[in-house]
Amino acid sequence: MKDLKTDSRRRGFLKQAMAVLAAGGFVPLVFAARQNLVHGLRVERHKDGVHLVFDLSSAEGHKLFSLTKPARVVLDLKDTSLAQGVKLNINHVGPVSGVRYSMRANNQMRVVFDVDQSVSTRSFPRIYAGGQQFVVEVLPKHSSQPAVPVKSVNQAPLTARDLVIAIDAGHGGKDPGATGKRGTHEKDVVLQMARRLEKLLQNEMGYKPVMIREGDYFMPLRDRVDKARKEQADLFISLHADASPNNKAHGASVYVLSENGASSEAARLLAAKENAVDLIGGIRLNDKDELLASVLLDLSQRHTIDSSQTVAGDMHGELTKLGQMHSGKVEQAAFAVLKSPDVPSVLIETAFISNPADEKHLLTKDYQTSIVESILEGIKGYFSKNAPADSFIARADQREHTIREGETLSGIAIHYRVRLSQLRQVNSLSGSNVRAGQILKIPGRGI
Repeated sequence: MKDLKTDSRRRGFLKQAMAVLAAGGFVPLVFAARQNLVHGLRVERHKDGVHLVFDLSSAEGHKLFSLTKPARVVLDLKDTSLAQGVKLNINHVGPVSGVRYSMRANNQMRVVFDVDQSVSTRSFPRIYAGGQQFVVEVLPKHSSQPAVPVKSVNQAPLTARDLVIAIDAGHGGKDPGATGKRGTHEKDVVLQMARRLEKLLQNEMGYKPVMIREGDYFMPLRDRVDKARKEQADLFISLHADASPNNKAHGASVYVLSENGASSEAARLLAAKENAVDLIGGIRLNDKDELLASVLLDLSQRHTIDSSQTVAGDMHGELTKLGQMHSGKVEQAAFAVLKSPDVPSVLIETAFISNPADEKHLLTKDYQTSIVESILEGIKGYFSKNAPADSFIARADQREHTIREGETLSGIAIHYRVRLSQLRQVNSLSGSNVRAGQILKIPGRGI
C-alpha cells in the first residue's frame, strides 16, 4: 500500500478547553504515594446521591471539578492508570448515569461521570482492611433525604453476545492498490486473506466476523469505518500489502492511528457535530456545547487508541513468531481507515508486494494461512484480557469462590484480577453486599 499523508492540525481546541476548565477552579488533594493503580469502581447509595468508590493500590493527587449545560463531574488522577484487565463501568444510580475515561499525557487518567442534574461534589480517602479506597461523593444540590442502603438483588441473567470483528480487505474495484512484478494486485490477495480470517473466526466460539468489503468493488475509506461502527464492531482490522521503491524491503508491519491523525479527526468531528446524528462512544455530540463535546470526544479517542495499541501489540507479537517482520514495533500513521473514534482499529501490511519473494509468498495458501492464524491468535490474546463483560468470551471460563468472613466484593475482584463491574454482572448483583458462605462465579480473564 502506498504511503498516505494527511494534514495534521494542532490540538488547540483541546488546550483551550482545558484552560476554560481550569478557570472553573480545582480542588487539589495530594497523597504521599509513588504509583496509583485503579483496581475497580463501585457505586454506593448515599442519602439521595452516591459515593463513587475507587479501589486503589495507592493514592495520588487529583483534581475534581464540575461542568454544566449539561452537567458532568470530571476527575483527573495524577500518575494513575487502570490495573491490567480493569475497565470502569457503572449503571444509572442516583444522579450518576454513566462513566467515561481515558489516559492522557503525563500519566494522567481522566474520568468523566455523566449526571442528570446539578450536583455538589467532594472527595476523600478511605482505608479498609483490604486496602486503600478513594471516594467521590456526588449529591443533588439541596440533598436532604435519608440514606438508602445498598442492596443485592437478583436480575434477569444477561445473554452473552459474540464479539464483532470487522475485517477490511484494502482497496478493491477500480483501486487495485499496489501491484507486484508478477502482476499481482494488492486488492486480490488481501481479499483472499480476509476470507481466510473470516472462516477462522466463524469456527471460534464467541466471535462474529463481519466482512467490510465482500467482493471486488470500490469502497470509499470513510464508508469502511462507518460500516464497522454501524455493525457495532469490537475491533476493526484492515489488511493490506505494502509497496516500496526499494524492492528489497520485505516483511509485515502493524499500524495504529497516530496522535496527529487523531487530532485532525477530532477537529473534523467537532466541526461536523451540529449535523451529526450518530453516537461517538455511545454519546451524541450534536446537542453538546463545544467544550464538553471536545472533552468527551477526547475521552473516547484516547481510550480507543490505547485499546488499539494493546491489540496491535498482541498481533505484532504473534506475527513476529513467523520471523518476517519489516518493523520491530507497532507503527503509527494517519491512515483514514484507522480513524474510528470508538472502535479499536489496526492496519496490517501483510508483506511487501513490491518484493519478488514476498509477492511469491502472498500467492501461496501456506503464507496466507500463517498470517491470518497469527492475527487470530493476537485477537484471542487481546480479548482474553479485555473482553466486554456482556460477551461470551468474558463469561466462558468461570470459576467459583466461596466467600469467607470479612471478605469484600472489591477485594475478591482484586484478588482474581477481574473488573468489579464484571463480577457483579455475572453474579446478577446490583450492589456490593455479600455474605460469608455465598458462592460467587469468577469470570475468566485469560490470567
